[in-house]
Amino acid sequence: MSRIRLTLATALVGVAALTACSSGGDGPASADGPQKKEEKPAAAPRPITEELSQAHLSQALLGDGETLPGWTLHDDKSVTDGQYCNGSRDDDSVPAGWVRGSDASYEYNGSTVDMTHIHICLFKTAEDAHRQYVAWKGTETSKQQKPKVPVGDENTLVINPGLSEDSVYGYVRSGKVNIRVRTEGGTAGDPSGTQAVLAATLKRLQELQDGKAATVTAPDEQAAARQ
Repeated sequence: MSRIRLTLATALVGVAALTACSSGGDGPASADGPQKKEEKPAAAPRPITEELSQAHLSQALLGDGETLPGWTLHDDKSVTDGQYCNGSRDDDSVPAGWVRGSDASYEYNGSTVDMTHIHICLFKTAEDAHRQYVAWKGTETSKQQKPKVPVGDENTLVINPGLSEDSVYGYVRSGKVNIRVRTEGGTAGDPSGTQAVLAATLKRLQELQDGKAATVTAPDEQAAARQ
């Protein structure tokens, strides 16, 4: 009997030792609580690389209720002819690499004294788009400024270009798409509206490229830029 009791005692000591080791290993994890997974930052929207359809370009243009307060569509969204994607107003030729485009105009509180115009131009390659982007923004470097919240691969705001007054022109290139926003009438002192329209239009294109609905609005972009 003594031998049986000795063997049983030895076995119990071994079990206790194993239990202690196991508890010791789990101790720090229980004290600290469950470990949280490291959150990865959201991926930046990718440049426009797909050959988007005419319908996509039209959907990316802001509609009533999607642009800034007081602004409404003037007539309908239109298909842009190639020459209107050319960087020179004196050149009626279709720029090299042009694929398709879409445009829309907006009036402020029912008046055409103040107008905003948006053009979206799709090209075959990013190089074609870059060449026209450079021509679009012009050479008046003293009037050019970088937006506070940059979007796309290249973007520029031009305050009162040429002989214009109280106007802001905004340009952005993302991959092989160019977007131009011209806002005329009392806006030169605050270009944030033009920037918001420019950013919203590009982000809507990015949503469509990813197979989603176009949901971004200009008021959303303006509010985000002010935070």
